[in-house]
Amino acid sequence: MTNPTDDPFTMDEDLSELPNNQESLTTTTTNTSEINNGFKEPNYLIHQSPNSIYNDTKLIRSKLDQIKLEEKETNATTTEEDDEKTYDEDVDDKLDLNLQKQLQKNYKEQYKKKTSETNNNETFEFNYDDEKPLSPPENFALVIGSIYRSSFPQPNNFSFLKKLGLKSILCLIPEDYPELQQQWLENENIKLFQLGMSGNKEPFVKISSDLITQAIKIVLNPENQPILIHCNRGKHRTGCLVGVLRRLQNWSKTIIFDEYRKFAAPKERPMDQQFIELYDDTEIKQFCNERDLLPLKWD
Repeated sequence: MTNPTDDPFTMDEDLSELPNNQESLTTTTTNTSEINNGFKEPNYLIHQSPNSIYNDTKLIRSKLDQIKLEEKETNATTTEEDDEKTYDEDVDDKLDLNLQKQLQKNYKEQYKKKTSETNNNETFEFNYDDEKPLSPPENFALVIGSIYRSSFPQPNNFSFLKKLGLKSILCLIPEDYPELQQQWLENENIKLFQLGMSGNKEPFVKISSDLITQAIKIVLNPENQPILIHCNRGKHRTGCLVGVLRRLQNWSKTIIFDEYRKFAAPKERPMDQQFIELYDDTEIKQFCNERDLLPLKWD
């Protein structure tokens, strides 16, 4: 006789050794409890049914999920507050007028003088201390030739900017230029161009292509150079303008966007990069060709 277990095609239900019903899988426990020193030994679980194992596993998973959900709810408020504090776009776009008033007040206390004894008009005597280290504005850099970029110039930057011998400054913010900076420009015989524009913000606020075209014309005019381009933080609006200048230099978009992200980090805006890529440079190229401004020269 052939042993059934030797047959490779034998089904499980044909094997007498295997249990054929669910009852054999039920839980059994020891019934050998004994009284030892007045204490009863507990019953020990020897076998556990598949259903009980499944239910225990399901219960453990549900408890773990509940714990994770409670942790997320606990940290949700803190995370939202941190994100708002870290990525407040208005901090970059809007000039802090209260800060400018405070800086102007501090500067007045040091350098105030009256224009005459018969009136109370005040001007500033701009003294440059050569012994103090020069301090450039935030995000300051040479763009090309005699074209520079930076954030909004502050009083502690005046000595540094004087060394550049600027003829013009192009401001890209819509707020009124502070009185202290205006008097410094007049004192240094620097011409101010202001093309107020809002920074790109999803979904509806977009930089004006026409204003960027006007700005490029001002910047590339040799009569206005050396020139400093600035917005509030020297990141987004200035970055878009410089990105268009790089296109006129035939830079690859990869390098243009890399430079943009370097100055805009950690608040890079996809809309800014999209603007640089889609900007129609037909008019500005015609303007440059008529005046023999291309290619742009580094020196």
